[in-house]
Amino acid sequence: MVLAYLLFSNVVDRILINLFGILVSSYALHVEVEKEKNPGYRAMCDFNDSMSCSRVLTSEYGRGFGVTSLLVGKEHFLNMRNCTLGIVFYSLQILMAVCPGYWSTQLLLYSSAVSILGSVYLAYILLFVLKDICVVCFTTYLVNGLLMYLNYSLYTNNMSKF
Repeated sequence: MVLAYLLFSNVVDRILINLFGILVSSYALHVEVEKEKNPGYRAMCDFNDSMSCSRVLTSEYGRGFGVTSLLVGKEHFLNMRNCTLGIVFYSLQILMAVCPGYWSTQLLLYSSAVSILGSVYLAYILLFVLKDICVVCFTTYLVNGLLMYLNYSLYTNNMSKF
């Protein structure tokens, strides 16, 4: 069975896409921090009132997917920024990408599936609740989709060996 890839190889592509995910999540973190320090801050991704990433990122859904605060409170350490979770997620994906094996292959696939569920949930919130278009958000959804494709390919290839 052929292992799918996008540019170079499955492993290299996964590492590059995860690095891009870290970059996008770091930019989102920068926007959130700047907007909290200076409410008049205008990010590069703020195009108009209906295309504003800073409005979305600083909304109640920008931390803990808008759910954690309901469970543990707004000030609880578990109610962290979604972009911080993204940085951790993409970093762990890189670590697992360089540690081939049965368990890492399964963890890569299952964690990607969870990221897809989170992306679908947040896309719904973005479009139908906040009624906004967020370029940063859509970029992370694309990154998660590409990782799911590559991780699924890795999974199906490796499971055929066992």
